[in-house]
Amino acid sequence: MKKGWITFAVVAAAGLVHAAMDPVEGTNVVGFVEIPATAAKNTIVAVPFEACMQAGVASKLSDLVATYGLTHASDPGSADQLVVLTTDATGPIYYYYYNQTGVGWTPITTEQLMPDGTKKELTPPAASTFDIARGQGFWIKRTAGAGSSVYVKGQVSTAKQSTTIGEGLNLISYAGLTAFDLNDLDWAGAVGANGISATTDRILVSKGDGTYYTTYHYYTGGSKTQFNGKWVTTTGGIALPAADIPAGQGFWYYRRSGNGTFTFKPDGE
Repeated sequence: MKKGWITFAVVAAAGLVHAAMDPVEGTNVVGFVEIPATAAKNTIVAVPFEACMQAGVASKLSDLVATYGLTHASDPGSADQLVVLTTDATGPIYYYYYNQTGVGWTPITTEQLMPDGTKKELTPPAASTFDIARGQGFWIKRTAGAGSSVYVKGQVSTAKQSTTIGEGLNLISYAGLTAFDLNDLDWAGAVGANGISATTDRILVSKGDGTYYTTYHYYTGGSKTQFNGKWVTTTGGIALPAADIPAGQGFWYYRRSGNGTFTFKPDGE
C-alpha cells in the first residue's frame, strides 16, 4: 500500500522537560497526518489519534485539528469550518465550529428544524471540551482560495480500533496511518446480500472532487464467491472498489434500518 503523510515524534512521558531538569524517559509516540482538503469543498477527515499523554482517552477537537495554514476570520462565513455529526436526545445533530482570528476553533450557534415545524437553537460545547474519539470522522469546509491541506495530530494508540456503528448514517474512519483498501479490513457484522437490496449496508467514499462513489457489502454465501464478504461497486458486472483510500480520509457508513448496531473492528478481535 502507499503510505500516507505522517510524522512521528517520541516525547517525554511527563511532557516538556526544561533544560535544568533531568530528562524523563518515556515511550509515548505522537504525530500528525497531512490530509488533502480542497478549497470550497467538504472533506471528510479521519480521527486516527487519541489524546496525548492519556492512553485510551479521546482527543479534544481543538487539540486534534491544527489551525496551522487554515483560513481564519472574525466572521464564521469567511473562515474555515469544522462540522461534526453527533447525537442528542432528539437524534442526529450537527455541531459547527469556525477558525476565529486570534481564538481558534469557536462554536457556531445554529437552528435545527424539529418534526413539528418549530426551531431549536444548537450551541456546541467549546472545542476544547468536545471529545472526538479515534475511529470517528468529521468534515472540514474550506473557504474559496484556501490552501490545500489540513493537519490532525495526537498520540498514536497501541490498541486496536473499536468503533460502534448504528442504524442510519455514520461518519467514521479507519484509524490506521497509511493508505488502505476497504477489503483489507475486517467487517464482521456488516450486512450484505446476493446483489444489492433494501438490507444491504453501504459505504460512500469521497473521490476528492466533491463527489462520492458507493460500495455495497456482498454477503458471504453469494453466488459470485470471489466477492463473498467484500465491498463491491455494482450489481450487474460486480467489481471491487478503488483500492487505496488516503491516510486520514474518513467515509460514510450507511447501516440499513433493521440491521441493528455492530462494532467495527478493522484489525480483528
